[in-house]
Amino acid sequence: MYVAITGGTGFIGSHCVARAVASGHRVRMLVRNPGKARTALDLHGVDRSAVDVVVADLTDHPALRAGLEGVDAVLHVAALFSFKASDGAAMRQNNPASTEVILDAARDLGLDPVVYVSTIGVFMPPLGSDLSADDDLSTGCGPYTDSKIAAEQVARRHQAEGAPVTCVYPGGVIGPSDPSPDLSDSMGTLRDLLRGSIIPFPAEIRMGWVDVRDVARVCVGALEPGRGPRRYLVSGDMVAMGDVTGLFTELTGRSFRHLSPPAPVMLGLGHAFEMAGRLLRRRLPLNAELGRMFAGSVRSGGWKTADQSAAAEFGYPGYTLEETLGATIRWLHANGHFTDRHAGHLAG
Repeated sequence: MYVAITGGTGFIGSHCVARAVASGHRVRMLVRNPGKARTALDLHGVDRSAVDVVVADLTDHPALRAGLEGVDAVLHVAALFSFKASDGAAMRQNNPASTEVILDAARDLGLDPVVYVSTIGVFMPPLGSDLSADDDLSTGCGPYTDSKIAAEQVARRHQAEGAPVTCVYPGGVIGPSDPSPDLSDSMGTLRDLLRGSIIPFPAEIRMGWVDVRDVARVCVGALEPGRGPRRYLVSGDMVAMGDVTGLFTELTGRSFRHLSPPAPVMLGLGHAFEMAGRLLRRRLPLNAELGRMFAGSVRSGGWKTADQSAAAEFGYPGYTLEETLGATIRWLHANGHFTDRHAGHLAG
């Protein structure tokens, strides 16, 4: 089918474009910067002539609507994702507004399916010990999660009205082939963690890490008409951060240690890191929103399990966490984000 994909120059979106083309779909990329589209296509080895590129910024609502005319389906990946405090107002405004424009236009044009990429952030802070795609939305932890909760409410309204909207909920997305020179926020956070030896998160924090290739597998797999409203959790298994750093050590041969502060101190550290990031004009591996996420997880006990059984119909998961971390570290090293020392055993 002919599929419009937003966010195709980003981490998840570029993998979705490559997988959609490989799966035989014709793709129209709706992008802000055509130059970045060419870079993303080249990174994934996609023939530029196989993809139509249309300029449509998330803030240009008429262009977004026009970009959906003449296609069969839409995969809406694009969102402003940042843990910078200065981006908060833009996220709260643009993420839900662009989602509403795209889903409304898709419904008016009769597109089927409409795949919307959400986030497990809409369920943060955790309201229970077991995570499911059908859980109620939570209260949010800051600008990014607030913006995605507002966008999710739009998607769920369309689903409740019978529109063929499929919601996909990734966890912390990592893996090879990130087209951003500065890396996406999840990849940048992982890079910053592995460049040091002290992890500023409690070892008992449980997180879901998912391979970007698996997210694309589910998003593109869901491009099936006539299935109606659906939801797929692709968070990755909930793994204690201490176990993740154990894998870091096993893969690289380096040793790491954790800060394990109580929830109030975690909140204070988040604010301190955010202030330092503003002064240094750089992204740090912790900020106020992440601090609230982790403090909420500590207080609630976090998620113990994540029900991802529905996504199994697409062959998910295709990668173990160890395979994903290994591929990620190798790619970061090969592309100049890590020195030999950072990559350790994987530098060879």
